[in-house]
Amino acid sequence: MYTFMSLKVGVADVDIIDASLADKVLQAPGFFSNTPVVVDLSPLDGDEEAADKLDPAALVACIRRHKLVPIVAATHDKTSPLAQTIELPLIESSARRISGAAKSESTPAKADGAAAETPASAEPLVTEREVEYIARKPLIIDRPVRSGQQIYARDTDLIIIGQVGAGAEVVADNNIHVYGPLRGKALCGVSGDTNTNIFCQSLEAELVSVAGIYRQLETIPEELRGKAAKVYLEDERLNIGPL
Repeated sequence: MYTFMSLKVGVADVDIIDASLADKVLQAPGFFSNTPVVVDLSPLDGDEEAADKLDPAALVACIRRHKLVPIVAATHDKTSPLAQTIELPLIESSARRISGAAKSESTPAKADGAAAETPASAEPLVTEREVEYIARKPLIIDRPVRSGQQIYARDTDLIIIGQVGAGAEVVADNNIHVYGPLRGKALCGVSGDTNTNIFCQSLEAELVSVAGIYRQLETIPEELRGKAAKVYLEDERLNIGPL
């Protein structure tokens, strides 16, 4: 299993997409350079006007112009004209897979595989449901993270006991704690959680990110470089403060 960046295509105008990509890549050129991306076409599924207007070849060329590498296209409908004309391998979008799985779990089936009918007067099979919150243990790395290495903590916190070297990358769905110098890249909240934070003993990072909002070393306040710091979001703005 690998984690890739997803580019969700919500408009059919390649000029608008081009301007949006330029603005995003400008935030962290080094981070986005030669990054593989999944081109998610699912927002345009069922929109025949948008599908007719969008030029798939121009879209792919636009993405590559910004030094991103489109590897596959994700769509709800692999037989749609838009999906058929884009020159990328096709996969089913994750939203479709999740909704399909939920539907299959909620629909009882007969022995012959057909969906069972529930009489209107029948009592529900489940009248109460206890929801249990399962907290995952944090991923603890008790060694330095060296240049070229990437550590990803899925659905949990990442704790690094040691330094994160220049050229290394630490990624987490939740918070990141670094008990040592942070010199590489640190990205928390990568699944979209805006309440996550990065904590470190010595902030010297090439790039920090919370829920997709980035700042590079040049924009980190001089008085906080090499000091214990916290990186967090407030009103959709990335902030860095003393720890």
